Parts: sequence; C-alpha cells; structure tokens
Amino acid sequence: MVKKTTIVDIASAAGVSVSTVSRILNNKPDVAEATRQRVLQVIEDLRFAPQAPWQQLRSGRSRVIALHFPQDFNPPSTDIITAAALQCERAGYSLNLVVSSLDESDLLAIYRSGQADGMILMETVTADWRVNLLRQQGYPFVMIGRCADNAGLSYVDVDIAGGVSAAFRHLVELGHRKIGFVTIEPTAKHQQYGYATWALHAYEQTCAQFGLEPCWQPLDFKLGHVQDILARFLATHPQLTAIVTTQYMSVPEILKALKVRGLCVPDDISIVGLIDDVIAELLTPPLTSIRLPASSMGAEAVRLLIDQLEGNEREPEQILLPAELCIRGSTAPVRNMTASRIPQ
Repeated sequence: MVKKTTIVDIASAAGVSVSTVSRILNNKPDVAEATRQRVLQVIEDLRFAPQAPWQQLRSGRSRVIALHFPQDFNPPSTDIITAAALQCERAGYSLNLVVSSLDESDLLAIYRSGQADGMILMETVTADWRVNLLRQQGYPFVMIGRCADNAGLSYVDVDIAGGVSAAFRHLVELGHRKIGFVTIEPTAKHQQYGYATWALHAYEQTCAQFGLEPCWQPLDFKLGHVQDILARFLATHPQLTAIVTTQYMSVPEILKALKVRGLCVPDDISIVGLIDDVIAELLTPPLTSIRLPASSMGAEAVRLLIDQLEGNEREPEQILLPAELCIRGSTAPVRNMTASRIPQ
C-alpha cells in the first residue's frame, strides 16, 4: 500500500515546522515569502494537495468565477450555466452562481473578499449599474447580453433581431399578414431589460419592413394572470393567423390559451417560439422555433473572462451569436390564402 503524504512529510521535506506548513495551507500572512514558495513547491512535488488549491495559494487568486443571474426577468438558463461551469472546469476554475439581487457593497465584496476573481453578468439592462460600477473600479467582468453603451466592454449576446426578422419573413412567405408578438415586459423596477428591448425594436422594424400592423402583447410573469391577459389578447385580435414569441416561458402559456379558445396549431393559427430543440420536437405539432445558442453563450463568456484574468485579452471582444430559425410543424400557409409577396 502506498503511504499517504501528510503535513509532517511536507514539513520534513521543506525543512520547516508543522505549524509553518499549517499557516501556509491556511493562507496566513505571517510567513516569509521565500519559505512560502519553498513549501508550496514541496506540496506540488509530493502531490499533497489537488492542483487547484495549491495554485490558489501560490497566486493569491481564488480561481473562482461568479455568474450573477438575478431573478428580475427570467429564471436561470440551465444550458448557459452548465456550459459555463464545464468551460470553467476545463480551465481549472470553479463557477459560483449568484441569483439574489445585489447592491453595490455586495457586488464589490465578492471581489474584495476574494470570493471570485471575475464575474459574468446576466440579465443585463440597457443602463446597468453593475457594469458602470465594475468599469469604474477596474474589476474584470464579461456580460451575457449587452447595454446601450458597450464601448470598451466584452460581451456575448444573441442576435435576437435577426431571429425575429427570420421568423416574420417565414410567416409572411406563408401568407400571414396578421401576426401577433408576445414578449415579457421589457421594463421592470425602472430598468429596461436589454434582450426584450432589442427584440421589441426588431419587431417594430420588421412590421415597418413588411407593412404589417403592429400587434404586441407584453407579459409580466411575476404579476401573474398570464392566461387572463392572453385570453383578452386573442379576443381583441380574432383575425390573428400567427403569433411569435421570443421568451420560452411564453410558449406553454400561449399554447394553453389557444386550446381554451378552441384554436388548432397550425390549421387555425401558426406559432413560432423560442424554446429548447428537444422540447420543441416533443410538442404536437413540433414547434417552429428561434434557437437560442445558450451553450455557446455560456462557454464563450467564460473564455472571454479567463482571457482577461490571465492577461491574454488584447482588446475587448463583442460576440453576437446567430439566432437560427428551425422550421417545424407549427407553421403553415394561411388557410385559403395565396402567399403574399414580401415587400422589398
């Protein structure tokens, strides 16, 4: 049996006392730097500690990345979180998910107390106080999403404008002219949520491009009564032949409201929604969807942040990933209509 290395072995090999090794392992400051480095080298040589802990001791860094995903607009995306965690592990970092709301003191304490070396910000709003504070303080961070002013900042975002345009073009090609748009309310707590804001702007531009009458219904899932709101929306706009939504939480609610009203998809009304491919294929009929590149967003955000932390970033990177339209069975030509020519 191979004898397990102990703290006594480390002390003997380094020529120091057991208490000195203990102080170094607990990252106490009262040890000469030359002694600290000699002991850490012995720890590495004898493989006494896992690689990550001794690297943290040697560098003075936590090798932890915090991902702040406040619950102001959406529940956390498991695909983004999983991809980010995997990318962290591959690079020798750990991921810490923070979902509570933070104030300025809380946010700065994460850095100053050594809880994390850098942060990924999610649910970014157009004028985000977190971005302004961290930029002023010079702390490393990356956004998933983007602000109105992104000068000098690194981010990963989805081209939701391209996704909205592709969805409407597809429906217009099928002859639809009465198309509803359902999103979450872009404004909450006097803040404008970037993703929903860009989606709404894209919708307005698309209506102008194709000569469509705007028909938008915002939802606020925190306030509830979603089914009542959708029922009134459908009753007020009985001529709708299609609906597009850019929030996956809206998809089941819309399908439920259509069923209550006795409308069949796609015979009576076509649906395009943002939803996971696996779930989209399980629905009946399978849902035509705007594919959110969630895994790529999580992995790329971690890569950008680690480049900052390890001094590999030459200049800020701004990555806009495509939102691909996946055509399935929930969209069909308007009944008894010839597809209209798309306005140029």
